Amino acid sequence: MAKHAGARTGTGGAKEAFRTLFKKWDLLIIAVVLVAAALSVWFALREDGGEVRVYADGTLRYTFSLSEDGEYDILDGKMTLGIEGGKVSVLRSDCEEQLCVHSAAQSVSGGLIVCLPNHVIIEIGEREVDVIT
Repeated sequence: MAKHAGARTGTGGAKEAFRTLFKKWDLLIIAVVLVAAALSVWFALREDGGEVRVYADGTLRYTFSLSEDGEYDILDGKMTLGIEGGKVSVLRSDCEEQLCVHSAAQSVSGGLIVCLPNHVIIEIGEREVDVIT
């Protein structure tokens, strides 16, 4: 039996096809992209980098770390925030409907708690780092 002239034997054909598909620089670029993706997921999921920003009437009034548990009175005692286990919630508010008090505790960057009667927005975000210091 004669072999066909164009047929390849063994795994040499697969290695050759891989070499022609990817060059050394292609593999380096793929590795860099994978490392960058892994780092971005790690930074997004880490617990110690978050902070709570409290805006009243559109102005940043308070900033708290999510890593420090405690209760904090804001707006001259109109509201009380609670931070526990990396999550923030509204423990008490003088507003009528108490929607902010009944909203779920937030811990993920981008999470919001809003109290419309008090004109308050509580936002979770990453801690801002100054490159110089």
